[in-house]
Amino acid sequence: MIPVRRAAFTLIELLVVIAIIAILIGLLLPAVQKVREAAARSQSTNNIKQMALATHGYHDTNNYFPPAFVDWDSNYNVSWYSRAGSTHYFILPYIEQTALAQKTWAYGSSQFNIFWAVYIGNGLKTYTNPSDPSDPSSGQFTDGSSYGVTGYAANYQSLGYFLNDSTNKVMKMASITDGTSNTIFFAEKTAVCVNKNYASSQGDVNYYNIWAYGRTSWKEWNPVFEYQLTGTASIFQVNPITSGANATCDPRLASSPRSAGILTGLGDGSVRFLSASTTPTTWWYACTPDQGEVLGSDW
Repeated sequence: MIPVRRAAFTLIELLVVIAIIAILIGLLLPAVQKVREAAARSQSTNNIKQMALATHGYHDTNNYFPPAFVDWDSNYNVSWYSRAGSTHYFILPYIEQTALAQKTWAYGSSQFNIFWAVYIGNGLKTYTNPSDPSDPSSGQFTDGSSYGVTGYAANYQSLGYFLNDSTNKVMKMASITDGTSNTIFFAEKTAVCVNKNYASSQGDVNYYNIWAYGRTSWKEWNPVFEYQLTGTASIFQVNPITSGANATCDPRLASSPRSAGILTGLGDGSVRFLSASTTPTTWWYACTPDQGEVLGSDW
């Protein structure tokens, strides 16, 4: 009688199969990661484009661009004070968020359309950067309350501001004399930066890029750049560490969640990717709307 061998793997064969699978997984993971990042970058590009175009919708209605922020603390001009907030707040009706824009905040016997009505508990997909690991997918960062945060910020220089009657820069299309295609309106910015090196005046080390915010006393929460730091010192960061003992994020700067460069929204409604090798001078020139500088060849 001839013995029948069982069809089974030997230990060596099993180890070879496992090794082959491990190699295949090692080859596939970077490709999968690249596809995911490409999809996230595409979504982020679309988000920024919607925001840039929304500023034009706002301008068509109001004959000026939505300011980077209108200050709630120092603004006593009633027509502005009663609607303090950020660019992100002002363009809500132009990104299909009219209901949120119409929410009111009670102050005494008065009701205001103001950022206080929406800055807690409202995360928006358009304002969420899927490439930014610090930006929760819900658009809400919880620290006692759930703050609506964003992975994008408005350019304080080009979109202007209104702090009070003597300190304001309200921008119109005609104000962008350097050309809308040469002027940055929006850029990516770390949604949540936890860095003890930048403790606020209140001692807080948590910086939330709250999409609706508009205050000078808590400037670290305003979704802006080119406000606290300007000039060549304001060059954007790439791939900063957003928390922990080795945190490198600087909440004053625009910042990209990737090492290759940063996505920006321009004044003409287009989106431009700026390389990480962009010079500080070219960056600053692109952030100023009316100084007549000539952009470098790296633009």
